[in-house]
Amino acid sequence: MKDKALSQYLILCFLIFLSAKAMAQDYPSILIAYYSGSGNTQAMAEAVAEGVEQVDNVSYTIKPVEEVIEEEVLNASAIILGSPVYNANMAPQVQEFINSWPFEGRPLKNKIGAVFVTGGGFSLGEESVMFGMIRAMLVHGMLIIGGAETEAAFGASAITGEGDYTGKEVDILFLKKAEGLGRRVAELVLKLER
Repeated sequence: MKDKALSQYLILCFLIFLSAKAMAQDYPSILIAYYSGSGNTQAMAEAVAEGVEQVDNVSYTIKPVEEVIEEEVLNASAIILGSPVYNANMAPQVQEFINSWPFEGRPLKNKIGAVFVTGGGFSLGEESVMFGMIRAMLVHGMLIIGGAETEAAFGASAITGEGDYTGKEVDILFLKKAEGLGRRVAELVLKLER
């Protein structure tokens, strides 16, 4: 009887150990950072997060750039950065955030980088803003990833103030591109971490 109780006790201890080990699993982390004045870029960030959630064994943090701390930037395996278009430029808050990244020793080198933007109308600077953020990431030695579709080759973008897209929430077409971007980055993070 004592041997049976001891065996059950040892099995229970082993199962608790395995459970604790699984819970302590340190998954690769993705930082989704954005600035949003109107809520449109935040909606895109949330869609990016939905895409990341579709991939097992990856964690993420989503927050406005002004709330991100340096440790989160340094500990992320990937940074997905979002900005509205301001006169064909990224929002000043996003530029300030990028300027705060540590540079000495290039600690962001080989991290994955991806971008998303929201703009008021067609041809008003979406790609210019995406390239501006991408260039900054490249200076830090990051590896740039585009979206899952040809139409999201540089990242995900949304039009929020022209034609059929005026005065509405961000269209599902654009949210799906953001979701695909998040999923693609998460899948690649897992491949690179193996």
